[in-house]
Formats: sequence, structure tokens, C-alpha cells
Amino acid sequence: MKASHFASLAPDNDSAEPIRVCFFFNAQRHQLLHGISTAVELARTSGFEVHILSPDPGHIAYAGHVAEALGGAPLHFTLASPALLAALREKNGASLAHKALSLGLVARELNRFDAVALPERTTIRLKRFGAPSPRYIHLDHGAGDRAISFDPRIAQFDMVLMAGEKHRARLMRDGLIRPGRHAVVGYPKFEAADAVRDAAWRPFGNGRPTVLYNPHFSALGSWKVFGESMLNAFAAQDRYNLIVAPHVRMLDGKARKAKWRALADAYAGIDHIHIDLGTERLVDMTYTTLADVYVGDVSSQVYEFLRTPKPCVFLDQRGIDWRSDEDYAHWRYGPVARTPGAVLETIDAAITGHDDFQEVQRQGFAETFAENSAPASRRAADAIAAYLAASGRQAANVPRLGVKAARAAGLIFALAAGWLAHDAIGPAAGPAHAAPTFVEEAVTSHKATLMRAAMRSRSETPNLNTTEIRRVTGLKVPAIPVGWRLTDVQIYPSDFGPIVQVAAVTDQSETVSIVAMHADTPAGRRPMLRTHDGEGVAFWEDASQAYGVVGSLSSQRLMRLAGELAPRT
Repeated sequence: MKASHFASLAPDNDSAEPIRVCFFFNAQRHQLLHGISTAVELARTSGFEVHILSPDPGHIAYAGHVAEALGGAPLHFTLASPALLAALREKNGASLAHKALSLGLVARELNRFDAVALPERTTIRLKRFGAPSPRYIHLDHGAGDRAISFDPRIAQFDMVLMAGEKHRARLMRDGLIRPGRHAVVGYPKFEAADAVRDAAWRPFGNGRPTVLYNPHFSALGSWKVFGESMLNAFAAQDRYNLIVAPHVRMLDGKARKAKWRALADAYAGIDHIHIDLGTERLVDMTYTTLADVYVGDVSSQVYEFLRTPKPCVFLDQRGIDWRSDEDYAHWRYGPVARTPGAVLETIDAAITGHDDFQEVQRQGFAETFAENSAPASRRAADAIAAYLAASGRQAANVPRLGVKAARAAGLIFALAAGWLAHDAIGPAAGPAHAAPTFVEEAVTSHKATLMRAAMRSRSETPNLNTTEIRRVTGLKVPAIPVGWRLTDVQIYPSDFGPIVQVAAVTDQSETVSIVAMHADTPAGRRPMLRTHDGEGVAFWEDASQAYGVVGSLSSQRLMRLAGELAPRT
């Protein structure tokens, strides 16, 4: 990675050998408020140099705005946004082209830090694949009850911070945290949100109670079943105001934004309905603070709303046996509506019967957020400082990259443009919770390289060093037939581990990809054929490794090519 890819917005700290900590924000903006106040407090701590790094210029600007609202600190703001990443972001209209997109581009930069603090889990793959030197510190990005909050990847972090005893007990029970490597610190987002939002702003001036509808983006969310029916019901009544505040991921990307914009236009003439199309109020607790009633499904924002106990309603689109499911513990805080037609009457019942829920709301809030006389962000910064001071500058048993390891990481991550293209178009579609198959990953990698070939800014990498690829990835690449011309060589991430993808033009001028990865397939040493997303894949296995030839060729031709590449039986 070239240094010019990183535009530093602050001078270096002149203190002698400070502990260097990077707060890395590589997801949508809602996660930024979960870490920025801790970064500010740590930057005010003697002996620490704190950097804010993100591939999104909007994130960098917003982080600076929040830091200033918190009183400022000697932070170093760094934008990691090379031209290819910016082009991909512009193409799909998302704030970030993908969480994993930037990892190949920032791996070397992150590897220079003593610690990396982050409120998401995807980046932890760099601990073993590109940036092994820093200690990785996990920051909560919400304090909800769903299983995703207790992701098994949390166990790979060196230090874990959490909001309260509820999370500590469950993470400990699941074996995801270790003694001496975690801390209960409270909820730093409260300080950041309180500092940055406009507390005087109001969307309505009619004096009616305001209902907040907060649908989640996941398949467990309620929007598909309840969304437009709720809007129609609220449009036809005159007792309540309605704020629709979707999770920011429901608005990320051109297509999603266009759908929501059309919906907002349809209800623009209703003065007691406000639909947020992506403002910062979606993330800074504006709506959870001002609303009188919360209507939602599985979002952790219900706990932010319950900072002050108020009526809640939950929407059940799946007939869940939620009372015995700890992932739905927050549904204890109000009545549950099972059909769109019952929502308004359930809101009425939540208001009149709120006394029945106030105590359990207070108890749930106390279990979720550890309160203390010290601000949560100060406690979080102190916990990070104490851990890093006690454990030394380098992670136990993980040396900084030597020359050979740096070359290995360089082989993989200098090909970051390919990683970006792969994640921008895949993994390929399938059932919502199904793991991608070898064929899907092979096709996605092939299309990623075609996408790279169409981009003027790409950097071709036609050199095939099979010895070094095998040393780094453990993957053996088939011998390329005489007369073929290599056009690109890439290493991509996947659920199976690294994928080696070799783009070539055959002796008959056909564009194909040869793909290798560790994966189980139905094939043996004799090739099999599948098609996916308009591309054919002839694939086989040899010595626990899967191979494939991918291209828009006839089935007979693909099988013939695979026969030439596969080992003789």
C-alpha cells in the first residue's frame, strides 16, 4: 500500500514512544458513536497516541465533528480512500462499498499500531491474515439481546469492552471472554450522542404523542410485514405522530435509498408522519430521546429509548415463542402485536398499561448498562490503557511482521483491488443463511476479475509465483497449459479461506478463470459441471483442494479444459 493512499489530517505526536492506538471505523456511521468518545478520552491520556482511521471521508468529517463537540483531543484523523475504493463506493452509492472491502488496503497501515479498537467483527480476520501485530480491542456497538451480539468471533479479540453485566455474563458463559481480558465499562455512546445531537430539534409542533417506529434491517425485522400497513394506519388517524427511523443499513446503497425516497414522497403531504431518509438523527439518539412510544422488533435501540422508562410495543411477524428465548428478552418491556391491524390498539394498550412494565424496564436497563460516577468513555479509555500498559507493546506470541512475513502479506494485500471487486459483487446470492458453495465463490471471484479488467484504474497483476502462493496460502495452482496467456492473478477472501484466482486467455482466445481453494465439493478427481449466475464451472478435487475452470463457454468446452488441468486418474 502506498503512503499516498492515506491523507493524514493532523500532525504526528512528538512524545517519546507513545503507545499507538487506532480506532478503525469500517462500517456504516451508526458504529462511529460507539467508539469516538472513548478515543477522545484515550487521546487525553498521557503516553497514548490515538488515530481515527476510516475509508469513508464522511466518517472522518463526522468523527471530527463529534470529537469537537466532546471538547476536543489530540486525535490524528486519517482517510484511507484510494481511487479504486472511492470508485466502487460511488458505483453502488453506499457509505462503504462493503465492510470487508477496505481490509486489504489498510492491513499494512493497521499493522503499524500497538492496538486497534473497533466496534465490528469482520476486521478481526486481519489478526491472522495481514495485520497480526496489534492487539485487537472489541467495542460494543449496541447492547441488544440478539445472538449476533454474542458473535463467536469476539473470542478472537485480545480485549473486550462491554456495556453491562448482562453482556459479561452471557459472553463468559459462551466462552467468548477471558479473565483479565475484558471490562464492563458502561455505554460510551451516551456521552457522544448527548454531545452531538441538537436537543432542541422537533419534527412536529402539534402536541400529540410521538410514536417512533424503528425497524431493523435483518430478516428478523418487521418492515416487510408491518411497514406500509403501519404508515397507512397512522395516516388515517389524528391521535399520534409517527417517526419512521429505519436502521441505517436499510438505507445504504442507491437502490435502497431510491425505494425509501419514493415512499417518503408518497406520504409527504401527511404532516404528522416523518420518515428519515438517512440523516445523522438516525444514529445520535435524537428519535429515541424525543419519542413518547417505541415500536420496534429486534433493534438494540430499544435500550437507548429506555434510558427513560416509556411505553414500548414489539412487532412479531413470525409467531415467535419469544418468552423462552433470551434473544427476545427485550420483548418483556411492552405488549407484542402479531398482525399489522393490531398495532394502533397495541400502542393504546402500551400507554394505558405502562405501569405494568416500568419495573421490568428499569431492571433490564440496569442489567444492560453499568452505571458509575465516571463517564463510560473514561472507564473504557482507562480499561484500554491499563490492559495495554500491563501487557506490553506487542501482542503475546505474535511478533511484528518480519521481512518474509511482510512479503507474504504483501503478496495477498497488494492485490487489494481484487479483494475489493470480489466483495463488491459477492459472495453470490443464495438462501439468506446458507453458506456460499465452491461454485458460488468461484463465479464471484471470476466476475470480480472481469470487473477489475473493466476499470481503468486497476493494476494488473499477471505474474504467477506458484511457490510463494503455496507458501502463503497453502494452495497449489495447476500448471498453466502451453499457449495460454495470463492476464491477472488475485487472492481473494472467502468463507473457505483464501481463493487463488488466475485469469487467462486460452490458446483459442477464450477468457477463463482457474480457481483454487480449500473446500469440499461433490466432485472427486473427475471434473463435474455446474452453472451459476450465467457462468459455467467445471470443478474437481485433488488432495483436499478444490479447483475450477470458470467461463462463459459451452459445457463441453469447459469440461475439456478441466480435463486438461485435472490430474490424470
